[in-house]
Amino acid sequence: MSEHDDYLFDPGAKPDPEVAALERALAPLRWRGERMRAPRASRRIGPRWLVVAAAVLVAAFAWWALPGGDESLRPDSRKRVFASAAAPRTIVLGDLAEVTLLPDSELVFVHWREDQALFALERGGLVARVEPPPKVQPAWFVVDTPLGRVIDQGCRYELSVRDGEATVRVTEGAVTFVGRDRTVFVPAGASAVVGNGGPLTPCFDDAAAELRKSVREYDEVTAKGADLEQRSMAVKQVLAASRERVDSLVLWHLLRDPEPMLREAAEAHLIALVGTPIASKQSTFDPEEWLPFLRLAAWQRAGK
Repeated sequence: MSEHDDYLFDPGAKPDPEVAALERALAPLRWRGERMRAPRASRRIGPRWLVVAAAVLVAAFAWWALPGGDESLRPDSRKRVFASAAAPRTIVLGDLAEVTLLPDSELVFVHWREDQALFALERGGLVARVEPPPKVQPAWFVVDTPLGRVIDQGCRYELSVRDGEATVRVTEGAVTFVGRDRTVFVPAGASAVVGNGGPLTPCFDDAAAELRKSVREYDEVTAKGADLEQRSMAVKQVLAASRERVDSLVLWHLLRDPEPMLREAAEAHLIALVGTPIASKQSTFDPEEWLPFLRLAAWQRAGK
């Protein structure tokens, strides 16, 4: 021990020079009788700050849910789910397409590839607008539903899935609805209903009540697997009620009936109503030959 060690026990003794120097260095940190405070970074967030943070989150959510708050997707966007509550949501795919998700709906974005933009409507409804060709190629924009697939042909349409039934109504262009066992074509001005048995035969929205009734009867007997006699009677009623050029939409779908005799009857009435798709001595034509002809000659005015 040195001669200065007693300074540690007797403040009146002569201090060790090194100890004195250490005291001077630590003097600014000595306790002055004040209450110690926690460092600023470790303070707890008070109620006031919690309220402010909550307000910011609520405001952000409100902006996100506004109808005008468009959300954009890109070709590299990941799979995600869009859900709407009381307000609609708008989803934009560049300048190629736009989807408005109606209130109380759920839509899954699956992917955006060069050859396809794929969505899945789980419930509720949407309004889709897709640019026509050549800007967007047909069949690029696709929406799956629990009952089948809606394939765009460059158009604007409304789609809903509620209570185990899907309904598509086209206001511009056309779509095809691909069900489990049947595919239907829905041009502007027409609608199609799809149930568990698949798509029903579409009609134009302003079709006569007599035609609509006969078409429903044809769909019912077909779904039940009725015999040829019953189905023949149903087709005769449809032909009798098909008097306008736009009624050819129903006749075109009958061209895919599995019974040759019924297909021939439908095509004969179709020729009498609108003529033939090409100048030929043929008595029958493939439905795909009929389609572009009918879209221009008989269905184009229906959506206006």
